Amino acid sequence: MSDKAMIHELVHRRSSVFIDEYVDRYSAMAISWNGDERVHVTFGRDSLEVLSEPIVPNPENPSKAIFGTGRSKPYRNDVASLTIPMDVAEQLAISLLRMVHGSRDREKSEDGQ
Repeated sequence: MSDKAMIHELVHRRSSVFIDEYVDRYSAMAISWNGDERVHVTFGRDSLEVLSEPIVPNPENPSKAIFGTGRSKPYRNDVASLTIPMDVAEQLAISLLRMVHGSRDREKSEDGQ
């Protein structure tokens, strides 16, 4: 008879495509995939791409040049999209709400000190 291995910890390993990014926006939708309902969330942040800056004479010193008002374009920088089974999405939602609630409680107690 073989001995059962006891696991006392679960080691985390980063995927070769692991990302560590700041995000402040998301787009979420429920989707049906092969008969299973899932949640699809895309995380990102808004950014601004500077397209060009004209070089113009400095109004205070016409013998020097400065950059004038440039052209730019806003865009959403999508960082990651995740598709999550409904039961995992529900557990994540509960966990996030608990963390937010705890953070708000700490803020309130610090403000009352």
